[in-house]
Amino acid sequence: MLGKLKGFLILLLVLGLIGVVYFSGLVSQDAALSVTSDPSGQKVYLDEVELGQTPFFSDTLKESNPDLRFGGFNQKIKLTAGALTVVNWVSGPLDVFSGGEVVWFSPSSTGTEILVISQPGGQVYLNGELLGESPLSKPLSEAEYELEIKKEGYFPRKMKVAVKSGFRLNVSAQLPLNPFPGQKKPISSPHPSLKVWSLANGHPALLDDYPSWVRGVIFWSERDEDETTYNFYLSGDGKLYDGEGSELAVSSLAKTIQARTAAYLGNSSTLTTAARNTLSALATRLYPAPAQVEILETGLGYLKVRSGPGTSYSQIGQADTGNKYTYLGEQGDWFKISFEGKEGWVSKDYSRKL
Repeated sequence: MLGKLKGFLILLLVLGLIGVVYFSGLVSQDAALSVTSDPSGQKVYLDEVELGQTPFFSDTLKESNPDLRFGGFNQKIKLTAGALTVVNWVSGPLDVFSGGEVVWFSPSSTGTEILVISQPGGQVYLNGELLGESPLSKPLSEAEYELEIKKEGYFPRKMKVAVKSGFRLNVSAQLPLNPFPGQKKPISSPHPSLKVWSLANGHPALLDDYPSWVRGVIFWSERDEDETTYNFYLSGDGKLYDGEGSELAVSSLAKTIQARTAAYLGNSSTLTTAARNTLSALATRLYPAPAQVEILETGLGYLKVRSGPGTSYSQIGQADTGNKYTYLGEQGDWFKISFEGKEGWVSKDYSRKL
């Protein structure tokens, strides 16, 4: 591949968020295009002509301003003779969670410079030092640089670039909205087997559209260093979503003995009343409290507990009046209960199932 690029002023972005830009000494009359995407395998169209799929590269294109389309990306780009235009894009479930950069070269009459445009506008860093707010245009010495664009609440874009005298390096970036907080926090759960984490985030775009927020969390969780798997998503308006992002009713769930994890999406880590009610209903549905047997008044202050369902069975203890025991079953006129770590039986005449 590199051998084919020697005739170009080359800009090469390595797959992922970090790329490398460099030039060769020769200039071709053709233009080159490199397209990488996440997810990969998306069909690439130039002016609605299908050329292949991502990752895509061609060095036999003509200088033009075609429409480039693949996945959720659809923009007009600049192809320059003798230069490589690079598009690196993450296609999220919605445009607000998508982002990347388009990078290309153009001749400059003022010498070496860089032009950075981002949506939304963000802080531009060069080699770790703040260069200014985008959009910006700055003259630079001919060298290699590490370029980063940041904005609070959005994923940054980071790349390594190199510029050459007489050319302008153009960077047009879109920053994906970050659906996560700076740090997730645990939330008190109504059941020990149901863990709840707060992913509270006060960004208006998230709070105005909980279903989309859920989809953004699911998409970016697959690309995040946090390996937590969420079985449920609970929104501030009390709605519940499954691990695929579909809204579900608590009543549709079956009880389980398996541990489950839920993420709370709200304005703060304090649950709203609607969310608290849904969480309580979820815990009760997944982990219902076992039925109990209450001991009634016998006149003695206790009821004999026997080893089997009948008076012919031996007595194993005494259950005090008013006490409650876990119900394990029944046979005839007898309840089976959990009694002091053992199975015992009590008469239905002096007990009742709750």
